[in-house]
Amino acid sequence: MIAFKPSSGRVALRTGDGCFVLAEQTDAGVLREGANLHGNMQVVGPETWSEEGEQARYEVFVLGRGLPQEAVEMEMR
Repeated sequence: MIAFKPSSGRVALRTGDGCFVLAEQTDAGVLREGANLHGNMQVVGPETWSEEGEQARYEVFVLGRGLPQEAVEMEMR
C-alpha cells in the first residue's frame, strides 16, 4: 500500500505489475500505510484483501485499477 487516508477510508496501492489501484475500505479494520495487501485487484467492486503474513482481512470496494499515478495522488490529497 502506498497511501491510506483515514478520513475517507481511501486506499492507494501499486500492484506487482506496476498498476495503481484505488479502493475504499468498507469495514472497521485498522489499516496501516505500508501494509503488503493481497487479494483480487483486477475488478471494480467489493473485495476482501488480506495482509501478507498476517491473519487480518479487510473489506474494500475497488474504485479503479490501472490508474495513472497522478490520478491516485490527486484522490489521496
